[in-house]
Amino acid sequence: MAMNLRQMSSGKYRMAWWVVLVGLLWGGMAAGQAAEESSRCEVCNQVLKGEYYVVTDRSVGGEKKVCKDCQKLETRCFLCGLPVKGDYATLKDGRLLCKRDNKEAIHSETEAKSICEVVHYDLDRKFSRFMTFPSQDVVLSFVDRFHLESLFKVSGYEHCVSIFGATESHALGAGTNYVHSISILSDLKKARLMAVYAHECTHAWMAENVPKARAAGLARDTIEGFCELVAYELMEEHQEAFEMNAIKSNDYTKGQIGVLLEAEGRYGFGSIVDWMKAGEDSRLESVKLDRVRMIEPSLTVTPAASPALWTVAARAPTPVPNTLTLKGISGTSQHRFALINDRTFEVMEKGRVRFGQTNVAIRCLEIRDNSVVIQAGGSNEKQELFISNK
Repeated sequence: MAMNLRQMSSGKYRMAWWVVLVGLLWGGMAAGQAAEESSRCEVCNQVLKGEYYVVTDRSVGGEKKVCKDCQKLETRCFLCGLPVKGDYATLKDGRLLCKRDNKEAIHSETEAKSICEVVHYDLDRKFSRFMTFPSQDVVLSFVDRFHLESLFKVSGYEHCVSIFGATESHALGAGTNYVHSISILSDLKKARLMAVYAHECTHAWMAENVPKARAAGLARDTIEGFCELVAYELMEEHQEAFEMNAIKSNDYTKGQIGVLLEAEGRYGFGSIVDWMKAGEDSRLESVKLDRVRMIEPSLTVTPAASPALWTVAARAPTPVPNTLTLKGISGTSQHRFALINDRTFEVMEKGRVRFGQTNVAIRCLEIRDNSVVIQAGGSNEKQELFISNK
């Protein structure tokens, strides 16, 4: 009986070892397969053998492995920066988008404008204590890279080194009214579009609210840093961690975004706004953050109610004529804007304007040197309005 037990026991041990051995073999095969899967080229999906490259994904973050052959490709995705091969989209201006980024990009201008409208609402709500962003006299356009690059050569445009957006602001008449032209690169992903629009809206706000003498004395990277600060705050509210990191790590503000974030954390956003309007220095230094409280009295339009909040007089409702009236023409000969009653138009734009106690929908057909041609109220009849001398 003892022999039988020993034999049975030995058999159990042999079976147990066999099970363990099989498990180890299967585990090793699974681990090998997992290692192989994790060592595939991000572009061609082939198993990596020998040397390979590690490339940063500029669209979602992280590092991707790319084989030597794919790394040699000249075709690159505009958004993520990775090589593309085979399955990618080519935009009209020659930009390439990988399959993933093309799927996530906002291609519809209607959808892009809708997103920007929400951003504008969010900006006004979030910064209501400190800033009111221009809205009525803003012309928003989505353009290709050739159009955007050409704007950088036009005098008067404020632009970002990242070539995602550009803003031009023109004063009408005595300078109390402005028209802003915001151009944003088309086919961006939603979070990047939101950040770029917030940045450009801040340029428009500065044109209307920062005295010319102060604006002329501000360092370029400080201006860009402040615009990026507003975009960063918006991205933080929307929990867009990647865009927040992209804003902080981008070096085109030459470190000013980091300094402004540090100053805001210590003294508050309102102090930054006050300093942008009337500070004594052209830029902030991290070793002298307290300089953000140094305000030039000659540039102060109204006394501050508190160290972090400016007092702004309430605006009276904008008076409008009793008839359709052309109040001004601005822009360049290639890209003009017309102010009709209380609204700014560009060629072929349609919108409603107020006159008297009512409003009417008009379409701007043509903007000439001192007149515009329009259609009003759904009529096919054309009208020409001349600039009023009153």
